[in-house]
Amino acid sequence: MASELGETIRQTRKRLKLTLRDLSERSGLTVSQLSKLENGKQRISVDLALKIAGVLQVPVTSFLAAPRPMPQARRSITRAGEGTRHETQGLVFEVLCSDFRDKSSLFWNVTVTGRSLDETGGWRSHSGEEFVQVLSGTLELHTRHYEPLVLNTGDSLLFDGEMEHGYVCLGAGPARLFMSNSMQRPMLYPLPDAQG
Repeated sequence: MASELGETIRQTRKRLKLTLRDLSERSGLTVSQLSKLENGKQRISVDLALKIAGVLQVPVTSFLAAPRPMPQARRSITRAGEGTRHETQGLVFEVLCSDFRDKSSLFWNVTVTGRSLDETGGWRSHSGEEFVQVLSGTLELHTRHYEPLVLNTGDSLLFDGEMEHGYVCLGAGPARLFMSNSMQRPMLYPLPDAQG
């Protein structure tokens, strides 16, 4: 995979008539780093992918997503208010796009009404990553490793789901959130083995 990624970077760079030195000057990466990436000898990180994609004017996902053997043409639609609802203590989860099979993320609309960790079911943890954006209201996120964090309308956060966490509503009304949970850690291109 790393060699395929390197070839993608090389071909895109050449299509734009850029040398390694041109790409180095525009991205702030060294010629050596870029050469290793193009030759499949260095793993790409999100930070490196963003810098290169910006210069080459391509979506960053073209460097981070593992290629699929066949193009996919799938979609799932959830009309407003029609998602499957799950109510727990102090929380209401509306599952979005639940009929989409073999997905790598779960999507939810969440309403938080509990005003303490006890009122929202206490600590929780799960594999993967969790993304939260506050759509309305004020949310207080509790985690085992950080001080409570207050998030207001429009604020968003991404964190490791393995870290124990819990939600509390602040303010007069409920906190409404958009939430996404990855079902597995994202795959970055691995370093080639010593014999590759």
